[in-house]
Amino acid sequence: MIKWLGLLLVLANVAFWGWTQGWGGQAWPPPDARQREPERLQQQVRPESIVVLSPKAASAALEQMAAASAVAASAASAADPAPTTGGAPVPPASASGPARAPARPR
Repeated sequence: MIKWLGLLLVLANVAFWGWTQGWGGQAWPPPDARQREPERLQQQVRPESIVVLSPKAASAALEQMAAASAVAASAASAADPAPTTGGAPVPPASASGPARAPARPR
């Protein structure tokens, strides 16, 4: 039973591939690739701005972005004073464990 099902699926795939290649002639014309989803082509925003990079260029661009974000983060932390709650400074969160809420006065 499974052999027949497998053979049927293989034959269906070959028939579909043949149809898309134009083997059906005039009786079953193949789909036209240009008419499949023309609305997607019209919805593109600035498609000319996409650039395909080589792996080296992509790595260099990622390193530049990481360096720029590190500089921006350090500049932002230097410009902003430490956040406070009720006049007491909030300690920074440690990497060793989760941050704890300050104890409430009773």
